[in-house]
Amino acid sequence: MIDKQTIITLYRVNKLSRRAIARQLHLNRRTITKVIAEYETALQEEDPDGSLEALLSKPPVYDVGARKKRVLIPEVIELVHKCMKENERKRSSGLKKQCMLKKDIYDLVVSKGYKVSYQSICRYMYSLEKDKKESGKEAFIRQYYNPGEVCEFDWGEVKLHYQGKLQRFFLAVFTQAHSNGRFACLFRHQNTLAFMEAHRNFFRWARGVPCVLVYDNMRVAVKEFCGSQKSPTDALLRLSAFYRFHFRFCNIRAGWEKGHVERSVEYVRRKAFSLNLSFQSIAAAQEHLTRVCESLNREAASLSTENKQECFEADLKALQPYNRDMGCFELAEYKVTKWSTICMKGSHYSVPDTLVGQCVSVRIYSEKLVIFYRGEKVAVHERFYTGGRWSIRLEHYLNTLIRKPGALNGSVALRQVPECIQKIYNLHFKDNAKDFILLLLYAKEHGFTYSDIQKVYEEQVRKVSRRISADQIKLLLHTLGESTNLFPEVKSEDAEQACRIEENACELLNAITHIMENTVGQHL
Repeated sequence: MIDKQTIITLYRVNKLSRRAIARQLHLNRRTITKVIAEYETALQEEDPDGSLEALLSKPPVYDVGARKKRVLIPEVIELVHKCMKENERKRSSGLKKQCMLKKDIYDLVVSKGYKVSYQSICRYMYSLEKDKKESGKEAFIRQYYNPGEVCEFDWGEVKLHYQGKLQRFFLAVFTQAHSNGRFACLFRHQNTLAFMEAHRNFFRWARGVPCVLVYDNMRVAVKEFCGSQKSPTDALLRLSAFYRFHFRFCNIRAGWEKGHVERSVEYVRRKAFSLNLSFQSIAAAQEHLTRVCESLNREAASLSTENKQECFEADLKALQPYNRDMGCFELAEYKVTKWSTICMKGSHYSVPDTLVGQCVSVRIYSEKLVIFYRGEKVAVHERFYTGGRWSIRLEHYLNTLIRKPGALNGSVALRQVPECIQKIYNLHFKDNAKDFILLLLYAKEHGFTYSDIQKVYEEQVRKVSRRISADQIKLLLHTLGESTNLFPEVKSEDAEQACRIEENACELLNAITHIMENTVGQHL
């Protein structure tokens, strides 16, 4: 690059001739003459200082001339344009996979007898595509939204370690346009039930309903396209009528029309699940997600959102009234099988054994099933999305197990009760299953749960060293919340001695029983 400052210094300060400057800088004498002429012209301007500054800061301009294309003659260019227009027509007709590639266009040009390289065709087509992209750029106008007026909805995907396995879940994200306040729900599927439940959960959490909700062209919101018009799904119409909000859809491939939530999906997913990936239940994952959203709604992420807390509170105050929840479920009827279960999509869910052969009504939610018989709720199960699964509740089979206690030990129902209940059975009732069944039946009739039995076992029963009977647990269940212990707490130094005394007493009782049985046999 020519250093104009050096040329002018050598000419003006050192008093060198043009030929000497050219020889010293290894430049053409005509170039030196041109720079000096521009310098002398700048001195004659009205503002010499400004002209000199402009001269020294202006980069050199080279006249390369308008070089004509020697290979890409007009006939070749016309043929390439024709092929590209044909590709555009095919894309608009749904024939995207049958468009010509650059290689196909090159082969066509060569077959017409023109001598041109593949690189020349590619460079020319790239230049056309670049010009088209640059000419297609547009400006966007930042909008202002009144508090509580607009809320945007979108789906996102996240992968979590659920119960030891890497599984895919879906995020339903709501973003309020005024404050950028966010709320998200976690679901296993992106279906209609999840769509409805997400709205119900958001309105319940916000204790209000926005005036307008904005959606893209998701299949759970748009039933069909009628020209430029979009027909909403029945689920969206039900939600709109029940909660009294309006809705609108974005244009195709116009994500900026709901730009708040487009970035919110990525932002919430990163903040909530970039560090914590493992959860044992969906409820735990949802609780963590809600805490993260509430934390994000309290803090400002940039200078433009430094008053986010005030804007978020204004959004909540301006929402429409929230009255009650809408039932977000599908209703179906099933007949109870001989296993005392209903079979839905290859998975079995237990009901009380008194309903074998009866028809029950099932409310199907996105994550659970609620089973009714004659208007009374009889069972609640977590919903399975894979076939071949069995959800068996032991309390549903107690009436049958009273008559068949031997079936308890190897039953699937026993394997699905909490581990603490299995431990109590294995330690104290493995040889007396009927007493264990009667204990569970007693707890069911008196409104006690597995948690109550577990609490009694951990807080009271484990303090004694003797064997625990069903009658003792029944009595302890009625003392929940009381501070009085039915058994004195055994000190650690006396525990070993107490165990030996108990074992000796049991052996003595067994020996007496054996003697009595032999005596009775001799008399007979």
